[in-house]
Amino acid sequence: MIEKLTLWGLVPGRPRPDIALPGSPQRCLDRALMEDDTGRVWMLEQLRPGQFERRERIGHALSSLENTGFPVPAYIPDLNGRFVAEHDNSHFQLSPFIPGTPLPQPEFIEDSERGHNLGDILVTLHNAGPAIQEFDIDPPFILESYVNNLMATLAPRNPNIHEALLPVLSSLTPLFEAWNELPMVLSHGDFHPLNIIWREQSVAAVIDWEFIGVRPALFDVANCLGCIGIEDPLALVRGLTPALLTTLNEFGCLEKTNFVLLPELILGMRFAWMSEWLRRHDTEMIDLEIRYMRLLTNSIDTLLPAWQQFLEQP
Repeated sequence: MIEKLTLWGLVPGRPRPDIALPGSPQRCLDRALMEDDTGRVWMLEQLRPGQFERRERIGHALSSLENTGFPVPAYIPDLNGRFVAEHDNSHFQLSPFIPGTPLPQPEFIEDSERGHNLGDILVTLHNAGPAIQEFDIDPPFILESYVNNLMATLAPRNPNIHEALLPVLSSLTPLFEAWNELPMVLSHGDFHPLNIIWREQSVAAVIDWEFIGVRPALFDVANCLGCIGIEDPLALVRGLTPALLTTLNEFGCLEKTNFVLLPELILGMRFAWMSEWLRRHDTEMIDLEIRYMRLLTNSIDTLLPAWQQFLEQP
Protein backbone atom coordinates (compact mmCIF):
# COMPACT_ATOMS: atom_id res chain seq x y z
CA MET A 1 0.00 0.00 0.00
CA ILE A 2 2.95 2.33 0.31
CA GLU A 3 2.45 3.74 -3.20
CA LYS A 4 -0.83 5.26 -1.91
CA LEU A 5 1.20 7.98 -0.16
CA THR A 6 1.36 9.73 -3.53
CA LEU A 7 -2.36 10.50 -3.16
CA TRP A 8 -1.30 13.05 -0.55
CA GLY A 9 1.67 14.37 -2.51
CA LEU A 10 4.16 12.39 -0.42
CA VAL A 11 7.10 10.45 -1.79
CA PRO A 12 6.96 6.82 -0.56
CA GLY A 13 9.81 5.58 1.57
CA ARG A 14 9.33 2.18 3.17
CA PRO A 15 6.74 0.19 5.14
CA ARG A 16 7.23 0.11 8.93
CA PRO A 17 5.88 -3.25 10.14
CA ASP A 18 8.44 -3.08 12.95
CA ILE A 19 6.36 -0.47 14.80
CA ALA A 20 3.35 -1.62 16.81
CA LEU A 21 0.08 -0.03 15.72
CA PRO A 22 -1.99 1.65 18.45
CA GLY A 23 -5.76 1.46 18.75
CA SER A 24 -8.30 -0.96 17.31
CA PRO A 25 -7.66 -2.61 13.92
CA GLN A 26 -11.38 -3.43 13.58
CA ARG A 27 -12.18 0.21 12.75
CA CYS A 28 -11.24 -0.26 9.07
CA LEU A 29 -10.54 -2.91 6.43
CA ASP A 30 -6.76 -2.65 6.69
CA ARG A 31 -4.14 -0.31 8.10
CA ALA A 32 -0.37 -0.08 8.13
CA LEU A 33 2.45 2.29 9.03
CA MET A 34 4.33 3.87 6.16
CA GLU A 35 7.43 6.05 6.10
CA ASP A 36 7.85 8.79 3.50
CA ASP A 37 11.16 9.83 1.97
CA THR A 38 11.77 12.38 4.75
CA GLY A 39 11.55 9.68 7.45
CA ARG A 40 8.16 10.76 8.77
CA VAL A 41 5.85 7.88 9.69
CA TRP A 42 2.17 7.83 8.74
CA MET A 43 -0.76 5.52 9.43
CA LEU A 44 -2.58 4.55 6.23
CA GLU A 45 -6.08 3.11 6.58
CA GLN A 46 -8.11 1.37 3.89
CA LEU A 47 -11.79 1.86 4.60
CA ARG A 48 -14.60 -0.63 4.41
CA PRO A 49 -17.40 -0.07 1.89
CA GLY A 50 -19.91 2.37 3.32
CA GLN A 51 -17.45 4.21 5.59
CA PHE A 52 -16.69 7.00 3.11
CA GLU A 53 -19.26 9.65 4.09
CA ARG A 54 -18.90 9.37 7.83
CA ARG A 55 -15.10 9.19 7.67
CA GLU A 56 -15.05 12.38 5.61
CA ARG A 57 -17.08 14.10 8.34
CA ILE A 58 -14.75 12.70 10.99
CA GLY A 59 -11.84 14.11 9.01
CA HIS A 60 -13.35 17.60 9.09
CA ALA A 61 -14.13 17.32 12.81
CA LEU A 62 -10.64 16.17 13.78
CA SER A 63 -9.09 18.92 11.69
CA SER A 64 -11.19 21.46 13.59
CA LEU A 65 -10.19 19.91 16.91
CA GLU A 66 -6.53 19.99 15.95
CA ASN A 67 -6.87 23.69 15.11
CA THR A 68 -8.02 24.35 18.69
CA GLY A 69 -4.87 22.70 20.01
CA PHE A 70 -6.57 19.45 20.98
CA PRO A 71 -4.07 16.53 20.85
CA VAL A 72 -5.34 14.41 17.99
CA PRO A 73 -3.59 12.79 14.99
CA ALA A 74 -5.96 14.44 12.53
CA TYR A 75 -6.37 13.01 9.04
CA ILE A 76 -4.67 15.11 6.39
CA PRO A 77 -6.42 16.19 3.18
CA ASP A 78 -5.34 14.59 -0.09
CA LEU A 79 -4.31 16.48 -3.20
CA ASN A 80 -8.01 17.10 -3.95
CA GLY A 81 -8.60 18.59 -0.51
CA ARG A 82 -10.64 15.64 0.78
CA PHE A 83 -10.00 13.73 3.97
CA VAL A 84 -10.88 10.43 2.27
CA ALA A 85 -8.83 9.66 -0.83
CA GLU A 86 -10.24 7.42 -3.56
CA HIS A 87 -8.12 5.12 -5.73
CA ASP A 88 -9.11 2.04 -7.77
CA ASN A 89 -12.62 2.01 -6.24
CA SER A 90 -11.15 1.92 -2.72
CA HIS A 91 -11.01 4.64 -0.07
CA PHE A 92 -8.09 5.60 2.15
CA GLN A 93 -7.23 7.95 5.00
CA LEU A 94 -3.83 9.11 6.22
CA SER A 95 -2.86 10.41 9.65
CA PRO A 96 0.47 11.09 11.34
CA PHE A 97 1.85 8.36 13.58
CA ILE A 98 2.22 9.59 17.15
CA PRO A 99 4.79 7.61 19.19
CA GLY A 100 4.11 6.96 22.84
CA THR A 101 4.97 4.86 25.85
CA PRO A 102 3.13 1.66 26.84
CA LEU A 103 0.24 1.88 29.28
CA PRO A 104 1.07 -0.27 32.31
CA GLN A 105 -1.83 -2.65 32.89
CA PRO A 106 -3.47 -2.92 35.31
CA GLU A 107 -1.23 -0.61 37.33
CA PHE A 108 -2.56 2.50 35.56
CA ILE A 109 -5.80 2.34 37.54
CA GLU A 110 -3.93 3.55 40.64
CA ASP A 111 -2.33 6.52 38.84
CA SER A 112 -3.95 9.77 39.97
CA GLU A 113 -1.81 11.88 37.63
CA ARG A 114 -3.25 10.04 34.63
CA GLY A 115 -6.71 10.69 36.08
CA HIS A 116 -6.11 14.43 36.25
CA ASN A 117 -4.77 14.43 32.69
CA LEU A 118 -7.76 12.48 31.39
CA GLY A 119 -10.05 14.97 33.11
CA ASP A 120 -8.23 17.88 31.48
CA ILE A 121 -8.62 16.28 28.05
CA LEU A 122 -12.36 15.78 28.49
CA VAL A 123 -12.79 19.39 29.65
CA THR A 124 -10.89 20.55 26.55
CA LEU A 125 -13.07 18.41 24.28
CA HIS A 126 -16.28 19.73 25.85
CA ASN A 127 -15.10 23.32 25.39
CA ALA A 128 -14.12 22.75 21.75
CA GLY A 129 -17.28 20.81 20.85
CA PRO A 130 -19.76 23.65 20.19
CA ALA A 131 -17.72 24.85 17.21
CA ILE A 132 -17.96 21.45 15.47
CA GLN A 133 -21.22 20.90 13.61
CA GLU A 134 -20.50 17.78 11.54
CA PHE A 135 -22.56 15.46 13.76
CA ASP A 136 -25.58 17.63 14.53
CA ILE A 137 -27.38 15.93 11.61
CA ASP A 138 -26.97 12.44 13.08
CA PRO A 139 -30.06 10.81 14.59
CA PRO A 140 -29.83 10.92 18.38
CA PHE A 141 -28.27 7.91 20.07
CA ILE A 142 -30.84 6.37 22.43
CA LEU A 143 -29.22 3.94 24.87
CA GLU A 144 -32.55 2.33 25.78
CA SER A 145 -33.16 1.36 22.15
CA TYR A 146 -29.64 -0.01 21.86
CA VAL A 147 -30.05 -2.13 25.01
CA ASN A 148 -33.50 -3.36 24.02
CA ASN A 149 -32.30 -4.36 20.55
CA LEU A 150 -29.36 -6.27 22.00
CA MET A 151 -31.56 -8.06 24.52
CA ALA A 152 -34.05 -8.95 21.79
CA THR A 153 -31.20 -10.43 19.73
CA LEU A 154 -29.86 -12.35 22.73
CA ALA A 155 -33.19 -13.92 23.70
CA PRO A 156 -33.34 -16.52 20.89
CA ARG A 157 -29.62 -16.80 20.17
CA ASN A 158 -28.05 -16.71 23.63
CA PRO A 159 -30.87 -17.34 26.11
CA ASN A 160 -28.49 -17.98 29.02
CA ILE A 161 -26.82 -14.58 28.58
CA HIS A 162 -30.21 -12.94 28.12
CA GLU A 163 -31.46 -14.45 31.37
CA ALA A 164 -28.27 -13.45 33.21
CA LEU A 165 -28.67 -9.81 32.15
CA LEU A 166 -32.40 -9.44 32.85
CA PRO A 167 -31.82 -8.38 36.50
CA VAL A 168 -29.69 -5.48 35.26
CA LEU A 169 -32.45 -3.77 33.28
CA SER A 170 -34.57 -2.41 36.12
CA SER A 171 -31.60 -0.44 37.47
CA LEU A 172 -31.43 1.47 34.19
CA THR A 173 -35.00 2.80 34.31
CA PRO A 174 -34.08 6.20 35.87
CA LEU A 175 -31.43 6.75 33.19
CA PHE A 176 -33.74 5.80 30.34
CA GLU A 177 -36.51 8.07 31.67
CA ALA A 178 -34.14 11.06 31.93
CA TRP A 179 -32.21 10.43 28.69
CA ASN A 180 -33.95 12.96 26.45
CA GLU A 181 -33.51 15.73 29.03
CA LEU A 182 -29.79 15.21 29.60
CA PRO A 183 -27.48 17.97 28.26
CA MET A 184 -25.62 16.79 25.16
CA VAL A 185 -22.04 17.52 24.10
CA LEU A 186 -19.61 16.42 21.40
CA SER A 187 -18.14 13.15 22.65
CA HIS A 188 -15.34 10.84 21.56
CA GLY A 189 -17.71 7.89 21.88
CA ASP A 190 -15.11 5.29 22.89
CA PHE A 191 -13.02 7.17 25.42
CA HIS A 192 -10.84 4.98 27.63
CA PRO A 193 -7.13 4.73 28.55
CA LEU A 194 -6.26 2.34 25.71
CA ASN A 195 -7.46 4.91 23.18
CA ILE A 196 -4.86 7.37 24.45
CA ILE A 197 -1.31 7.69 23.18
CA TRP A 198 0.61 8.21 26.40
CA ARG A 199 3.95 9.86 26.98
CA GLU A 200 4.62 8.57 30.46
CA GLN A 201 1.55 9.92 32.33
CA SER A 202 0.77 12.73 29.89
CA VAL A 203 -1.71 12.54 27.01
CA ALA A 204 0.13 12.79 23.68
CA ALA A 205 -2.97 12.12 21.55
CA VAL A 206 -6.50 10.72 21.61
CA ILE A 207 -7.13 8.12 18.89
CA ASP A 208 -9.90 5.93 17.42
CA TRP A 209 -12.67 8.47 16.77
CA GLU A 210 -14.99 6.13 14.86
CA PHE A 211 -17.85 6.67 17.35
CA ILE A 212 -17.57 10.45 17.68
CA GLY A 213 -20.93 12.19 17.99
CA VAL A 214 -23.30 14.16 20.17
CA ARG A 215 -23.94 12.27 23.41
CA PRO A 216 -24.91 12.96 27.05
CA ALA A 217 -22.30 15.12 28.76
CA LEU A 218 -20.88 12.29 30.89
CA PHE A 219 -20.94 9.64 28.16
CA ASP A 220 -17.15 9.58 27.74
CA VAL A 221 -16.62 9.71 31.51
CA ALA A 222 -18.91 6.71 32.01
CA ASN A 223 -17.20 4.66 29.33
CA CYS A 224 -13.77 5.47 30.77
CA LEU A 225 -14.77 4.60 34.33
CA GLY A 226 -16.45 1.41 33.19
CA CYS A 227 -13.20 0.29 31.57
CA ILE A 228 -11.25 1.15 34.71
CA GLY A 229 -13.68 -0.74 36.93
CA ILE A 230 -13.54 -3.95 34.92
CA GLU A 231 -9.80 -4.05 35.65
CA ASP A 232 -10.65 -3.91 39.37
CA PRO A 233 -14.07 -2.80 40.68
CA LEU A 234 -12.43 -1.12 43.68
CA ALA A 235 -10.68 1.19 41.20
CA LEU A 236 -14.02 2.98 40.84
CA VAL A 237 -13.39 4.64 44.22
CA ARG A 238 -9.62 5.05 44.33
CA GLY A 239 -6.54 5.95 42.32
CA LEU A 240 -7.29 7.29 38.84
CA THR A 241 -11.06 7.66 39.33
CA PRO A 242 -11.11 10.26 42.14
CA ALA A 243 -8.52 12.34 40.28
CA LEU A 244 -10.56 12.24 37.05
CA LEU A 245 -13.82 13.19 38.76
CA THR A 246 -12.19 15.87 40.90
CA THR A 247 -10.71 17.53 37.81
CA LEU A 248 -14.06 17.49 36.02
CA ASN A 249 -15.74 18.91 39.10
CA GLU A 250 -13.23 21.75 39.34
CA PHE A 251 -14.15 22.82 35.81
CA GLY A 252 -17.91 22.56 36.36
CA CYS A 253 -18.36 19.42 34.28
CA LEU A 254 -20.22 17.37 36.89
CA GLU A 255 -23.58 19.14 36.72
CA LYS A 256 -25.93 17.48 39.21
CA THR A 257 -28.55 16.30 36.70
CA ASN A 258 -25.86 14.29 34.92
CA PHE A 259 -23.77 13.27 37.91
CA VAL A 260 -26.55 11.59 39.85
CA LEU A 261 -27.07 9.20 36.92
CA LEU A 262 -23.38 8.44 36.33
CA PRO A 263 -23.52 4.99 38.01
CA GLU A 264 -26.45 3.99 35.79
CA LEU A 265 -24.69 5.36 32.71
CA ILE A 266 -21.57 3.29 33.47
CA LEU A 267 -23.76 0.20 33.78
CA GLY A 268 -25.80 0.93 30.65
CA MET A 269 -22.75 1.40 28.50
CA ARG A 270 -21.43 -2.02 29.42
CA PHE A 271 -24.05 -3.40 27.04
CA ALA A 272 -21.96 -2.02 24.18
CA TRP A 273 -18.95 -3.89 25.51
CA MET A 274 -21.04 -7.05 25.85
CA SER A 275 -21.96 -6.65 22.19
CA GLU A 276 -18.25 -6.39 21.35
CA TRP A 277 -17.38 -9.59 23.25
CA LEU A 278 -20.25 -11.39 21.53
CA ARG A 279 -19.03 -10.24 18.13
CA ARG A 280 -15.56 -11.60 18.94
CA HIS A 281 -16.99 -14.83 20.44
CA ASP A 282 -14.84 -14.11 23.49
CA THR A 283 -16.44 -16.38 26.07
CA GLU A 284 -14.00 -15.43 28.81
CA MET A 285 -14.84 -11.72 28.50
CA ILE A 286 -18.57 -12.48 28.17
CA ASP A 287 -18.51 -14.29 31.51
CA LEU A 288 -16.44 -11.53 33.10
CA GLU A 289 -18.78 -8.86 31.73
CA ILE A 290 -21.86 -10.57 33.13
CA ARG A 291 -20.28 -10.70 36.59
CA TYR A 292 -19.14 -7.09 36.31
CA MET A 293 -22.55 -5.82 35.17
CA ARG A 294 -24.30 -7.59 38.01
CA LEU A 295 -21.76 -6.20 40.47
CA LEU A 296 -22.39 -2.69 39.11
CA THR A 297 -26.11 -3.26 39.49
CA ASN A 298 -25.65 -4.11 43.14
CA SER A 299 -23.38 -1.07 43.62
CA ILE A 300 -25.64 1.60 42.08
CA ASP A 301 -26.60 3.03 45.48
CA THR A 302 -23.08 3.02 46.91
CA LEU A 303 -20.98 4.58 44.14
CA LEU A 304 -22.52 8.05 44.18
CA PRO A 305 -22.09 8.60 47.95
CA ALA A 306 -18.49 7.38 47.71
CA TRP A 307 -17.73 9.85 44.92
CA GLN A 308 -19.51 12.71 46.65
CA GLN A 309 -17.42 12.10 49.76
CA PHE A 310 -14.11 12.77 48.07
CA LEU A 311 -15.51 15.55 45.86
CA GLU A 312 -16.55 17.43 48.99
CA GLN A 313 -13.11 17.18 50.55
CA PRO A 314 -11.24 20.53 50.71
